[in-house]
Order: sequence, then C-alpha cells, then structure tokens
Amino acid sequence: MDQDSKAEELLISCLTEADYQVSCTYDSGEALRRIKEGNVHLAIVDLDVVGADTLDFLASITKQFPLFPIIVISHPGIEDKTMDAFKLGIAEYLMKPLRPHVAVLSVHNALDRARLRRENLKYREQLEQANRELQARLEEIQADQQAGRLIQQKMLPHTPSHLFGYRIEHFIQPANYLAGDFVDYHQVSDTKLVFFLSDVTGHGAASAFVTVMMKQLSTRSRKHYSKDHRHEVKSAAWMLGWINQNVLEAELDRHITIFLGVIDTEKNTLNYSYGGHFPQAIFSTPEETYFLDGRGFPVGLFEGVEYEDHYLELPEQFGITLFSDGILEILPQKDLASKESFLLETISKGNVGIETLVKKLGITTMKHFPDDISILTLYSDAMHEQR
Repeated sequence: MDQDSKAEELLISCLTEADYQVSCTYDSGEALRRIKEGNVHLAIVDLDVVGADTLDFLASITKQFPLFPIIVISHPGIEDKTMDAFKLGIAEYLMKPLRPHVAVLSVHNALDRARLRRENLKYREQLEQANRELQARLEEIQADQQAGRLIQQKMLPHTPSHLFGYRIEHFIQPANYLAGDFVDYHQVSDTKLVFFLSDVTGHGAASAFVTVMMKQLSTRSRKHYSKDHRHEVKSAAWMLGWINQNVLEAELDRHITIFLGVIDTEKNTLNYSYGGHFPQAIFSTPEETYFLDGRGFPVGLFEGVEYEDHYLELPEQFGITLFSDGILEILPQKDLASKESFLLETISKGNVGIETLVKKLGITTMKHFPDDISILTLYSDAMHEQR
C-alpha cells in the first residue's frame, strides 16, 4: 500500500522484473482478506498512507499471522511511527527514496526469513510431538520394567532363611530396574541343600530374562529330588554341566558366571564348583578367612565343558560369602589385589549380616551403579551367633 505513485510504480517494476507477482490496494480490509485467503506471501506497507491507520493494520496482521513477513516503507519525519512499527515486531523496512536493488534484496530476505521461521516452527512441532511420543514410550517401558522387577523379586527366595541350622541371606542391587544377577537356595533332600549365585553377562532386560530360566532350572531340580528321595543328589559340577547344556540349547546368546554349592549336613561337607564366577567365594571361620580355590568356564559358552568338583569338610562355625563382580566396580581401591584384600578384611572383622555388610561396603550411600551387585551369605547358626 503506497499512495506515492512514483514509489508504487518503481516497486511494481523492479519486483516484477525479479519474477515476483505484485498487486496493490489502498484498502486495509481488502489487504487482510487477501492475506487470510493465503494468496499473498508478503506485504509492503507505507507508514504514511493518507487516511489510513497503518499501525492498527500492522497490529492486526502480526496478531493474526505472527509469521507473515511485512516490510514497511518509511521516510524522514515519521521516525516515531517507524519505531512503533518495530515494537510490533516488524524488522524489515525501506527508506524513501527507494532504490530498486535494495527493495528486491529486502523482499528476498524477508521471504527467506519467513520460510525459515515456518520450517523452524514445523520442526519444533514435530520435535515436540516426537518428545511426547517418546515420553509416552518411556513411561510404558518404565511400567514394564517395574512389573519385571516385581516378578524378579518374587522369584527370589525369602531372606533371611534358615535351613539345616544355617542362616542364608541375599542382597541384589540392579544397575537399572532389572538385574542380570540371581541367587537361589533350597533343600533338595533330607540332608542336602543347594545354593548358588549367578551373573548373566550384561545387565538390563535382556539379561533379566535369562534369570527367569535360571529360576526354572532351579525349580525343576528341586522338584525332581522332592518327588522321589531315592534319586541321588548330583554333585555341584554335574549340576553346572546340566545348566550349561540347557542354556546352550535355549540359544539365548548369553552366558552366565555361577558359583554353586551343595552342603551335605549328614557328612558335614561342602561340595562346590565354579562356572567362571569371580570374585571367588570367601570362606571364614573364627580363626581365618580366605578365598575358596577353583575355576571353570561360564555356563552357556561351550559345549561339553567338564566342571571341577571341590570338597571341604565344614567346621561347626563357618561362613560363606559370595559377591558378583559388580562389587569390584564400586570399591575405591585401585588394583584387583587391593580390592580382594579389602573384601577379605571386611569379612574377617565379623561383618556377616547383609545389612552390616552392605553398609560397610558403601553401597547404601551410592546413587549410581555401573553394574548389578549381588551378595549371598551362608553362615552356620553357631558362627552367626558368635559374631
């Protein structure tokens, strides 16, 4: 809108030559109608149109179409009006006398900026929508993980438990919602109990699913011996071989480190076997504390692995403490030997209760865990009462 005929002719001429389609009107209502119809991509408004309140017109456009590009034409003597236009958000202006190349460049820049603003708005809306969908998905995953964690907790044995005069406790701290660590202990005959601590490679949901299989295998073993006591309870090494075969057949793409022990209360012996478990189990008496020797391949890694049986006569007072390797991740000592010495020292000082042990190891004060941490303790009642 420009009632200066020379300026109007100049604008029409230079913009037409630059391949823009130009139309003119002196009626603000007509201009708004055209903008609403979407056929106009930019408006050039003379701030000094006789008989028109151009500021009200500009305010209407910026309110209804905040992304619509506007260029105002100003000239010396109406600086206040020009400043008022700037306050409405108008950033582009031309000064009379008009220069064709400047006018064309201003139109080009204004249209380009308007396009970028529209694209940015579109991208922002898409991003906000994606964030809403992501948040909904995360909430769904979190709900699934919470349900999975509840199922995992229900799979675990009661803690503390008392079997054959032994006090057995466990503690599991997942790195995330779900743990790849698992423990179980149960009576398998009138004189024997089995206990184990396993650690599935990795952590999170994929590893947690494997713990369900470990629970199923443990339950199958217990039911097998419970139905018919004539079945001889197999050795710890045989059990690891059986677990190894089942894990391989399941094709889970996961392997498991495990320590498994069988206590014969009639012979007062411990039979144990290692399936790649580390750190080694800690055996303690009132006189000494040391790691139980042994090694072996993780289960679920190789066919036909033969595991080693180890036997140990049990004194009246003794304790066994098992850790998953996640404990080594959080200990402050710099090297492995120092970490192992610290664990031995902690156990030797009589820290046999799970709550006390967790506190001494600094687990209760931690907020972030790089790996799952699990602890299993088995102590004779005589040892536990003394300490």
